[in-house]
Amino acid sequence: MTPEDILEGMGTIKRMLTVGTVFAAVGYPLGGAALFLEFTQFHPLIDSSFVQHTGYSIAGGGADRAGMAALNGDPATIHKFPSLLLWMKLGGIAHILVGISVALAAIVRTLTMVPARLGYEFDD
Repeated sequence: MTPEDILEGMGTIKRMLTVGTVFAAVGYPLGGAALFLEFTQFHPLIDSSFVQHTGYSIAGGGADRAGMAALNGDPATIHKFPSLLLWMKLGGIAHILVGISVALAAIVRTLTMVPARLGYEFDD
């Protein structure tokens, strides 16, 4: 291998590590934001629904609900929240795993370059 080939390979490794870092950097805030939303909005929404509407089930059962907009709207809001939280958590975990995989590929690439680089150094 020539010095130019070695430098090109090292440049590729740097780009791979940068891409891995970017993916991981996007993943952690996604997961953190999902937990933040869950603890600050989702759980209080459920708690307030149970306190306000004691005679009704969150699944929609109970006495007649006609004309009760708040009672009808709360379960709809609660049922939509888990899909958003799940998307954010899984998206965050997926980004982190992609970042780790790219970083591991960069490490493997580095290890495959070691014999060629050592051979070049010993030839001089």
